[in-house]
Amino acid sequence: MSRYLVVLLVMVLSAVALAMFSFESDLPPLPHDPQNRGTFVYADTQDPGNLDPGKTSASIDFRVLKCLYQTLMVYAYGGESLEPGVAESHTISEDGRVYTFRLREDAKWSNGDTVVAGDFIYAWRRAMLAETGSDYRTLFDLIDGVREFNHWRSVLLDYSALETVLPDSQERDAFTQRYPELQKQSELSGKEKWQLTLDQFARNVGMKALDDRTLQVSLTTRTPHFIELCAFPTFSPLPEQVIEKNLEPMTDNGVIRVNRQYWSDPDRLVTNGPYALTRWDNKQRLVMDQNANYWDKDRMGNLRIILRVVPDETLALALFQDGQVDWIAQVGSSQLKAKLFEAGYPYAHADPRAGVYYYQFNCRPTLPNGRPNPLADARVRRALGMCIDRQKIVKSVTRNNEPLAYTFVPVGSIPGYDAPVEAGLRYDPQAARALLAEAGYPEGKGLPPIDLLVSLSGTSGGHKDIALVIKKSWEEQLGLPDITIEEVEFQVYIEQSKQGNFTVRRAGWYGDYRDPTTWLDMLRKEDSNNDSGYDNPAYDKLLADAAVEADAAVRMQKLRDAEALLLHEAPIVPLYYYVETSVYDPTEADIRPNPWNNLRLDLVRKTRD
Repeated sequence: MSRYLVVLLVMVLSAVALAMFSFESDLPPLPHDPQNRGTFVYADTQDPGNLDPGKTSASIDFRVLKCLYQTLMVYAYGGESLEPGVAESHTISEDGRVYTFRLREDAKWSNGDTVVAGDFIYAWRRAMLAETGSDYRTLFDLIDGVREFNHWRSVLLDYSALETVLPDSQERDAFTQRYPELQKQSELSGKEKWQLTLDQFARNVGMKALDDRTLQVSLTTRTPHFIELCAFPTFSPLPEQVIEKNLEPMTDNGVIRVNRQYWSDPDRLVTNGPYALTRWDNKQRLVMDQNANYWDKDRMGNLRIILRVVPDETLALALFQDGQVDWIAQVGSSQLKAKLFEAGYPYAHADPRAGVYYYQFNCRPTLPNGRPNPLADARVRRALGMCIDRQKIVKSVTRNNEPLAYTFVPVGSIPGYDAPVEAGLRYDPQAARALLAEAGYPEGKGLPPIDLLVSLSGTSGGHKDIALVIKKSWEEQLGLPDITIEEVEFQVYIEQSKQGNFTVRRAGWYGDYRDPTTWLDMLRKEDSNNDSGYDNPAYDKLLADAAVEADAAVRMQKLRDAEALLLHEAPIVPLYYYVETSVYDPTEADIRPNPWNNLRLDLVRKTRD
């Protein structure tokens, strides 16, 4: 089927509707460019939620952050290997624990200031503080001294939290002996607490600026995937002098936060990546123009990137047909995907991703309403998981026949890791009913109402459609009468998830680096991404033992054992591995998708105007 025949799919759209989206005329013209580079436009169903690199965890946000900021390392075009970013070179000590980065002299912020080693220390310190609320703050636990520093900081802010921070009495006693003055210090003023925090960090955390161009990072143990983290947006630098001018007043307790408006204000936001933020019209478009001070600007494939927010995916397709959009980042509508592939549409691409779509259960002792939580019992969680028909979902709902997922770590995604497929829950309603009865809820009687939290997915309804299938199965197979589906906007969904304000929720996770821990660490008790509240000392110990294991094969086996335990306990139930559908013409915009979603939009050069 030709590209032009597909217009039949969108005939309901009028020329007026298309004209409504032709709103680039109000942007300043691009400067003359000897390479004849222009504007790259892509469509997504929603706005980024947060452009604070220290706090976000959403892939839609990361796409923009990778354009605005540059990390020490970056992924090469195609996403399969690393290349120097702000760090022109680096060395690793013989024991694999000390990384020394040499920053390039021409790395600049968009305001012309030079990027210095202290900008990384400033940003990473901010991201690792619990009060910042970073989803990825526990990734910094790899750095020597960070874990104890965070314990110290938490107790400094609230000494009454000592037993919560350090529940093990022996560990707590050793801690108080090391810091006998901490209880008295917790009574100091906020300004004094902050100065103590800066001093404590400088003395005890393994990050040092040897000079403005040399950053040294010491790890707790050999961690080969650390170099990949150095290409992850959470590890971006921040311009200390600029951020310090955009802080909220310090609290009485010594907590400092950045003014939220800073991150979305083109007049204030200072970045060091290929682009600077030019405009952000809420729920309409986000515009980024080439950072005139970017060290590698001559290599860029375009001078401007525009994200168009188009909730209606059929309209997005019409805009692509009309040449107003170069790339539709993701098609979520199962109906539209089916039509495109059935028609043999040449510009629809289905690419496997190192990611998993799953359901997550609240494992806390009590529910958000204060009532006892039956899902704290693994038998109830397992019963619910065993009544999810994955095959029906990928065949009848997503209609994309994604690979069924019985493990959290996608099978084959990590070389040397043998995911425990045998431990995953299978669809078995009869065994599920027996488990539920064993837990004290025969035929579902006595089980409190269950709500399914899902996020809006444009006009596609994808998450809700899956939830409807699961709801029906739980009603018919387990006799659960009181199941409601709560569909909310994405940012509300994120906030409720972080607060543990759900019973069951849909979730998805793309791997951030090539190691099983990018999935498995999320369910550690202390991990900042553990939204389920799952708490299993045996699981945490396996991960802790793996973290210090020098033998690679033994380490992978410990991680495999941890995942097998996780799948049996079922705080999460994997459903399928992602296959992401996007729309683009590779002869006109070479996107180069890859399983790890490591895109380089700054290198995409359009062949059409």
